[in-house]
Amino acid sequence: MSFSLRYPWAVIVTVMALIIGLAAGAGKLSFVSDFRVYFSADNPQLLSFEQLEQDFNKQDTLTFLLQPTSSATVLDSRALNEIAQLTQAAWEIPYARRVDSLTNYQRIQSAGDNITIDDFYRPEQASAWDMASELEYVRTQPDLLNRLVNKDGDLALIIVSLSLPDGDEKATAELVAYTRELLAETDLQHLDVQLFGTAIINLALAEAVERDMAALIPASYLLIFAGIFFLTRSLAGTVLALTLTLLSVVATFGALGWAGSLGLTTARLTPVVGVVPSMIMIIVIADCLHILATYQHGLRSGMNKIPALQQAVTSNIRPVWITSITTALGLLCLNFSESPPYRDLGNLVAFAALLAAVLSLTLFIAALRVLPQPKIQPGRALAHPGQWLSGLLLTFWQRVLQPHPRALLLGAVIVSAILAAGVSQLKFNEQWHQYYDESFAVRQALDLQNDKLNGVNFIQYRIAAQDGGSLYRSEPMQQLQQLAEHLETFAEVGFVDSLHQPLLTLNQALHDGDHHYYKIPDTDQQVAQAMLLYEMSLPFGMGLNERLNIDQTASRFTVHLFKRTSRELVAFDQALLNWAAEHTPALSIAPGSGLDMVFAQISDRNSISLFQGTLLALVLISAVMMLVLRSVRLGLISLVPNLLPALLAYGIWGYISGHVDLGLSIVACMSLGLVVDDTVHFLAKYRSARARGESTEAAIEYAFSTVGVAMIITSLVLAAGFALLLLSPFSPTWGMGGLMALTVMVALLADLILLPLLLMLLDRD
Repeated sequence: MSFSLRYPWAVIVTVMALIIGLAAGAGKLSFVSDFRVYFSADNPQLLSFEQLEQDFNKQDTLTFLLQPTSSATVLDSRALNEIAQLTQAAWEIPYARRVDSLTNYQRIQSAGDNITIDDFYRPEQASAWDMASELEYVRTQPDLLNRLVNKDGDLALIIVSLSLPDGDEKATAELVAYTRELLAETDLQHLDVQLFGTAIINLALAEAVERDMAALIPASYLLIFAGIFFLTRSLAGTVLALTLTLLSVVATFGALGWAGSLGLTTARLTPVVGVVPSMIMIIVIADCLHILATYQHGLRSGMNKIPALQQAVTSNIRPVWITSITTALGLLCLNFSESPPYRDLGNLVAFAALLAAVLSLTLFIAALRVLPQPKIQPGRALAHPGQWLSGLLLTFWQRVLQPHPRALLLGAVIVSAILAAGVSQLKFNEQWHQYYDESFAVRQALDLQNDKLNGVNFIQYRIAAQDGGSLYRSEPMQQLQQLAEHLETFAEVGFVDSLHQPLLTLNQALHDGDHHYYKIPDTDQQVAQAMLLYEMSLPFGMGLNERLNIDQTASRFTVHLFKRTSRELVAFDQALLNWAAEHTPALSIAPGSGLDMVFAQISDRNSISLFQGTLLALVLISAVMMLVLRSVRLGLISLVPNLLPALLAYGIWGYISGHVDLGLSIVACMSLGLVVDDTVHFLAKYRSARARGESTEAAIEYAFSTVGVAMIITSLVLAAGFALLLLSPFSPTWGMGGLMALTVMVALLADLILLPLLLMLLDRD
């Protein structure tokens, strides 16, 4: 690294050229917001879901939530006219394959020997429309009520089923933009419209990340800029540190783009990458601040610029590389995650950690070399918070820690045990519907659908006849009805979508409307004939292929539920399967599927995988520490301040929240690679002093005096930067930010209190 001091301009030009070359790859990146990207291709629940979609079509949807504005109900003819208008227009939405609405619901009617199956409402019926009687009719139709309209008639749906092209990341944005423009151009005087469905949910993921990256991340950078400058009073050092952060971010994303173009990975950005800039900032700022603190310490000791920089490089080159390698090891163990985006997160930040080491020891040093020497008078303490902190830290060591090591360690153990007990309060639950706060239109729409219609969670089942024959028989249909009616007694069930439902109305119509025949026909032949009649009467695009496979041997059975946690969904699924095994022997029911169920299963699988990854990271990091410090004892001691922060942070989180989802479950593995930074710097200084023959106490004091302030500065500003993410309206962002801020602060306390106490008691001469 002395090359950076001898030829600073050559280093600056060369490194900047390399960064520009890497950054050029960023143009090859694309953003994907499909929930499916959270699951690996071999995820068993995802494979089951994809098989279900192959049998019965994909369930990608765009939904119009319609509320009346000029009457109490959408069954007013004026509102229905506008619903019919929107229904017709919805067929033109890109990638639409089917449109279901209240107006084109296929009403089954009988008049003597004639059976008619036609749209529920056409605009030409307006003059003779009887709103009250039609509302009563709606309430008698099990496949209409709470599917396309609620029982009060003040909320209706238009459901657009979509056939999105595989791999086209722009398709969702295209169709949503088209729909929003359609609504803007349509004169709706009697309806208020909100958009929902999987297309809106997926797009909201991208919009949430864009919000965070446009507002909170720049704000956190500004906060950290102000914090570093306030504590160091070095404008040049602060600007350089943030510049290196920005260069590291663009170079890292550019490297991902180049890797994608070479086929080494997928050059796709997911919502998870929203936290990558903040994590890169942690690593770069930590490296730069330790170098800057040593540089300023040398200047205050009477050195000139060049010797002070040489000392900064010499004393920090090993700790910087150790922290970068251990950070990378911890983050690379995110490859144990069940979720590909979190693997990408680990790989991205691991690359950034190594890049940060190179940049801080080349570009940062070279830039300090060409800048004027700071005006620091040798031997005179500067009147800035860093000096005040240094004095306070040494006083804390001399008057608090050093005199009472055993009593303080006992107290620390007791406090740690109490906080760690909070881990028992944690519950792994995935609740995608809680990702967004009320400022998001998608949250307002999902709350409306959940509160007024049929809920926002759903479980899909593939149901076949136990003997492998056709479902168009009396016994399988009767047992489908039994299952549906059983589920409808549950308070959490909003709607059950089953193949048997139109058969009830059709059988009644075939018997001149006699309500005694509102049942499944008694013979297989009657069932088959009735269903054939129904299928032949349906208009183009409105067939049963969403519910029935091509050979009529299996059906999609969907249960809509009001907001449930992932554990509640799993329990509901198991209860359904247990009941069905006892009461519907003619049916073969596969375990529940759908994205909700895939999410419900992944948290437990992911936690087990990440636990294995964390153990491996711990072993590797400990081995590196032992090797570099040339001490098995110090390597083992380092385990405590490296493991304890995540454990205590999760414990505190358990007392505060008690909820851990997919995003929060990675913090333990992720933080292990980050919190080791301060431990490495402290032990490196301690070890060098011990190697010179100093006592344990003197070596600890030397470590406090040389790196203590840098540890406090980096931890405070980085915790503040993470804490700022608590202002995010997107729960994966604020949850991870809050837990990481907790972890950083606990790590600081562990390094400043617990580590010195352990060294005093366990590393005696």
